[in-house]
Order: sequence, then structure tokens, then C-alpha cells
Amino acid sequence: MKTTSRLFIFRFLIAAVVAVPLVSPAQAQTIPTAVIGVVDVQRVLRESKASKSVRPEIDRMRKAFQGEVSKQEQQLRQVEQELNRQRAILAPEAFAQKRRAFSEEARKAQSAVQLRRRDLDRAFNNTKNEILKNLFVAAQAVAEAKKLNMLVEKRSVFLSAKTMDVTSDIIVRLDKRLPKLKIDLSKIKKGAVKGKK
Repeated sequence: MKTTSRLFIFRFLIAAVVAVPLVSPAQAQTIPTAVIGVVDVQRVLRESKASKSVRPEIDRMRKAFQGEVSKQEQQLRQVEQELNRQRAILAPEAFAQKRRAFSEEARKAQSAVQLRRRDLDRAFNNTKNEILKNLFVAAQAVAEAKKLNMLVEKRSVFLSAKTMDVTSDIIVRLDKRLPKLKIDLSKIKKGAVKGKK
């Protein structure tokens, strides 16, 4: 077994060495010197005008959604409590039938909540993706203007000089390119979050 493992490791090392392209001195001269900038994408998403323009709407929609869900949960609890009170006076078959009807209503309500949550999440993610798409264009423009050949996300950098951070420049360009943004609600179903009756 040791021989098989050593043979495998040896073959792997040989394959790795063969797979690495050899760089000649002439080719090494054509590789550009790295000129790196650092961008804090999370800060851009927090501070850009586009993000700030949609944040109140997102917060309002989340709060309204949570309010609808809480109201519906309260109504279902009340129906369940009433059903439990009726248990003593209803015939077992009648109670079982009402219990099944209640369970079906609760299942439909839960399904409607999940669908609505998924639709809202999709709309919010599409909005964020629109900002990211425009952020990429702004970042390219900043990199070109500053003659950078590489931009690195700040979360991936352990340590860098503050002069390498181009986040503020990117925010300025993004704000000019995309000062406002609206959430596309066209694919979200209208109405309250309720199950079918």
C-alpha cells in the first residue's frame, strides 16, 4: 500500500510539473507589473446613492410583509384555539373534519408566505445585482483612470496601504452612473399573504 501511495504522489508531482507552463525570460518581460487597487464592495453597497435610494422601500416592504405574516399567524392561532374548545362538544368525525380543514388552510397559508418571501427576495436580489453590475462598470472606469491592472475585494486582503483603496472613487462614479434605482415589483403577486380558502 505504501508503494502505491508513493507511486501516486510521484505521478501527481510529475503531472503538476509538466502542467506548469515554463516562462522564458522573454515572456517574463511581457508580464505587466501588478498595479493593484482595493475595493470594499460592502461599503459601496451601503453608501452608494442607488443603495440608499432603495433601502427605505426594502425596509418598508419587509416590515409590511412581517406584519402580514404576524397577523395571519395570530388568526390561525385563534382558529386553532376555537377548534380545540369545540373538541369536547363536537362528534369525533365532525372534529376530525374541521381539524383537516384547518390543517389544509394552515398549509396553504404557509405555502403562500413562502412564495411571497421568495418573490420579495428575488426582487431584492435583482435590485442588488443591478447595483453590482453598475459597480463593475464604475470599477473598470476607475481602474482604467488610475492605470490599475487588478482590483481586489477588501475582504480578501489581509493588509494593504490606504492609498490602494479606491472605494470612494468607485462610489463617486457609481453615483453618477446610477443615482437612483427602483425595485422591480412586476413579478410580485399583489395582495396580502393568505392561503386560499
